[in-house]
Amino acid sequence: MTADKDFLPLIMRFHPTDYSLIPHMAHRNHYLPNEDHMSLFCVFSITVMKYFEQYLQLKDLFDLNKDEIVLPGNRIVIRNFDFNSSPVMPVVFNGIREDLLIHENNCFRYPVFFPEGLSKGSEVIIYLHGLNERTWYKHLAGAKHLAETTGKAVLMFPLSYHINRGLPEWSDTRKMAGLLEVRKRNYPGIRESSIANLALSDRLTKYPQRFFLSGLQSAVDLINLLRQIKGGHHSFFNPGTVIDFFAYSISCLLLQTLMVSNAGDMLKRSKIIFFAGGALFNHLQGTSRYIMDSVAFETIKKFYGSVYDNRSLSSDDTAFQYEMMESNFGRAFRTVLAPDIRKKERERHMSDFNDNLMVIALQKDKIIPLEGIRLAMGEKLMHSKRFKILHFPYAYSHENPFPVLYRKIEGQVEQAFRWVYDMAAQFFNADNTIFLRNHCINRQTYLSCNG
Repeated sequence: MTADKDFLPLIMRFHPTDYSLIPHMAHRNHYLPNEDHMSLFCVFSITVMKYFEQYLQLKDLFDLNKDEIVLPGNRIVIRNFDFNSSPVMPVVFNGIREDLLIHENNCFRYPVFFPEGLSKGSEVIIYLHGLNERTWYKHLAGAKHLAETTGKAVLMFPLSYHINRGLPEWSDTRKMAGLLEVRKRNYPGIRESSIANLALSDRLTKYPQRFFLSGLQSAVDLINLLRQIKGGHHSFFNPGTVIDFFAYSISCLLLQTLMVSNAGDMLKRSKIIFFAGGALFNHLQGTSRYIMDSVAFETIKKFYGSVYDNRSLSSDDTAFQYEMMESNFGRAFRTVLAPDIRKKERERHMSDFNDNLMVIALQKDKIIPLEGIRLAMGEKLMHSKRFKILHFPYAYSHENPFPVLYRKIEGQVEQAFRWVYDMAAQFFNADNTIFLRNHCINRQTYLSCNG
């Protein structure tokens, strides 16, 4: 059996569910190796809920206010847990002290998808989202699929001031509509300004330091979460639990910073997947109706450009400058701003993760361009089997890789979704085992059943 375009119909004939494992470009690099296909074959007849159906069901049932959500017809249970964050912003930092008072950012809940029968886990995948996301909806089906196919718990953790960690009015369409008109009048020629990105755009335009400080608080929260889980202080995880990561979009930049900083020691055993992310800061193109407007993006680009162009920060940024220049996280963050900043340090630390890092890039990504990811990851990873470039046969975007509004492309979206998350599941399962519902399938099972 060879990994070429003739392989597609052979898989299609083997079992009707196997179509989901096939990528959408007939190119040798887009197929898994021969032995890897063996570990993914489904030798049992099962019913798998389609992506579109999963999206609607999960959107309807998901509720962070409930302690437990049992999904009908599924072997997955969602449990929600409380988390208390300690703000790391310097209290002397002028102008944005009000951020410290946002209760939602400091006390919040996060969901965990548990496979049926998993009373206390020893393995967990932490799932991280993108910039300016206000709900978990578009990620719920992916988290559920990973829990089903890996047999591991999947913990969805919100970044600071995102998802349920932001003020309710930031998502209030009526309140934001009037403020949007004010912003458009204040900035003639502004592009991609919308209700969806208004709150983030306004906050970053006023104080671009928030981009770094929000990332710093998210990093501290993640480290505290890791310590809680690994130390056996979490009610649903055993001491020494193995922790992996699935990061999407801007959260890849956060993980890159942690991998370079001293916190990287806590990630050494982790398997990490970057999906639609991994570029350095100066290659990001953040202007989008769903992320931030052109004024906000140019503001942060100019502000952090003063760092990678070796220009000093303004004199009234003393507290911020210390965090940016002297803290472990700050020094690591500067390495992911541009290719030539502390390049050797970045490459040395990132090389420690080469065997445990997979990058899934989208060929037509305009927000985090493919070329930027290539430059950040380096030649060795780029030419390995762990660097995947995908292109889907429908109109997709960075912000919406799996659209659900157009039923006529439902089958194509289904294939794309399963290709990404089945590939992720295989990477996370070091023993080449894939769990499909309650059936555990591995290469030996396939060979014994098929002679």
